Amino acid sequence: MTILAELAGPDGAPIRFREAVPDDASRVLDYLRLVGGETPNLSFGAEGPAIDEAGERSLLAAMAASDNSVAIVAEWTDRIVGVLTVIGDRRARFRHAGELGISVARRCWGVGVGRTLMQLLIDWACRSGVVRKLNLIVRADNARAIRLYESFGFVVEGRIAREILVDGVFYDSLIMGRLIDA
Repeated sequence: MTILAELAGPDGAPIRFREAVPDDASRVLDYLRLVGGETPNLSFGAEGPAIDEAGERSLLAAMAASDNSVAIVAEWTDRIVGVLTVIGDRRARFRHAGELGISVARRCWGVGVGRTLMQLLIDWACRSGVVRKLNLIVRADNARAIRLYESFGFVVEGRIAREILVDGVFYDSLIMGRLIDA
């Protein structure tokens, strides 16, 4: 597997970034359940996303075979500590746009994992020849994530009131987007 980038982890051991493969499915789901329990800012909690291992394996295989989708993992001491995905639409009129999802394990917050994932994404999108727009949805009170996205050229394109319900409290979401120039 090709290493796309590397940076020092919290203990100095390297965090390595690479494209995900279908055999990562179980480890990705374990990671997503972990990170879902660490933050209220994701679309799922500690139960993880609504997909089983076979479904995740199929999704990763489809993404790897696609020219407008990508999944990148960050690994530190043989554990996944960050995941970024962009899923592009298959419909001709929407193929140029991809929906971004990103998360980083709490133990690796503040060391540059999210920034590295975002830079790898922008580089990939510019090389793709297909993706010309990246979209994401972020909780409106997640200032840290919003600052990261803005630093990569994402702008707020809209707001969805009361979209998220966590522990009986409603939160608004922001729709953000970034144009990709070839």
